[in-house]
Amino acid sequence: MKSPLFLTRLAPAVFLLSATHLLSAQTVVFSEAFSGFTTGTHASPSTFDQSASLDTKTSVPGWTGYKVYSAGGEIKLGTAEVPGWIETPVINFSGYEGDLFLKFDISRWQGDETSVRVLLNGSPVGSTLTPADEFGTIEILITAGILNGKIRFESLAKRFYLDNVLVIEQNATGLHAVEAKPFPVRIYPNPVKEIVIIENILLYDRLEVYTVSGRLIRSVELTDNMSIEYSMSGYGQGLYLFRFLSQGAVLAVKVVKY
Repeated sequence: MKSPLFLTRLAPAVFLLSATHLLSAQTVVFSEAFSGFTTGTHASPSTFDQSASLDTKTSVPGWTGYKVYSAGGEIKLGTAEVPGWIETPVINFSGYEGDLFLKFDISRWQGDETSVRVLLNGSPVGSTLTPADEFGTIEILITAGILNGKIRFESLAKRFYLDNVLVIEQNATGLHAVEAKPFPVRIYPNPVKEIVIIENILLYDRLEVYTVSGRLIRSVELTDNMSIEYSMSGYGQGLYLFRFLSQGAVLAVKVVKY
């Protein structure tokens, strides 16, 4: 799972976005792409536990873990019988004026009933995750006031893959609501059974649909059409987040499927 990451304002524990925002400069606080884990592949990871030699593989020293396996530029945590975990070195969160977000890519071993939690200094952050077979990107807001700490990714059951771990600062001074048209997109019916109509999308270039756990389901490039019909046939019942993106603007709308 080696692909560029796009900063979003999506957090599993904080589905509060309901207005267009302007995005300003971003600062990378911490980054690990696991590019040193070159043996094995996603489909066939290495069978050698790398836990005792993480410093020889990671770009930032100080990681610790248990049941960590190389998977061709990403890592697999755990086995079919034994859960695994990995923890960052101490990250300095102090001196940043904007909001800090943890962002990472995650998936499960094909077909496993996997559950994963993320902890900061031993305390859970965000919701317990249930990754899908395909990689999805998760973003979690880091609680303000924490000066430094370690972030742990641990399996509560079964195996999972992890890649592209980032902590990013979003400059709060450059993030503000647009008063002229705070909610320009119209979505109906909502709640929806199968087909949802989306109008007034001319200002936006892309639509991203996420589950409530923060997994990206689909990304759609928007054309010059003023409206589209989006099928939610086959989606499970529950809450979804529709994110509309353009150059410098993000709009998030919650949609309920019944």
